[in-house]
Amino acid sequence: MTETLLEVSAKEAASRFGYYTDEAMLRPVGIQRHGQTRIVMISLNEYERLLRRDRQVIRTEDLDDDTLDAILTAEPGERSREAGRRLADPAAG
Repeated sequence: MTETLLEVSAKEAASRFGYYTDEAMLRPVGIQRHGQTRIVMISLNEYERLLRRDRQVIRTEDLDDDTLDAILTAEPGERSREAGRRLADPAAG
């Protein structure tokens, strides 16, 4: 979403809630309290897009044995091996 944030007071948002929920389908709507934006309304599609981009950090000691073994025994693909050869020998191209 590249639209600029539409900022409105909480009182305005409450009095015209339907309008601002419709507006949030097109661009993010910032809800202000005491002049400070505290909440942003976005469309469900945008929320789901952000969730898909979310990444979780897991410590290696929290991995199950099968996952850890798969990581430890993984073999690089051909493209990775080729990149390694190029890095090892810059003259190779």
